[in-house]
Amino acid sequence: MDTFDAIYQRRAVKHFDPNHRLTPDEEKRLLEAAIQSPTSFNIQHWRFVILRDPELRRQIRALAADQAQVTDASLLVRLTADPDAGRQGHGL
Repeated sequence: MDTFDAIYQRRAVKHFDPNHRLTPDEEKRLLEAAIQSPTSFNIQHWRFVILRDPELRRQIRALAADQAQVTDASLLVRLTADPDAGRQGHGL
């Protein structure tokens, strides 16, 4: 796909079927694709935290401007990173 086509065809999905569930294989494939993102110096300083607990997701929704996708999406993943990772052993 052309880069500009990809940019202009991108969509932000806001409504999900709260009853749909991804299979374990679908989750694995999705996360494997996510880790293909490049990182500076290939330090891969990110961590993915899958949030499955419905009560925790409700609490996060309350903190996230009551966005329905926090509770309704099949998968909620919190991405965390070490902001100091680039300074650890890479001469930065």
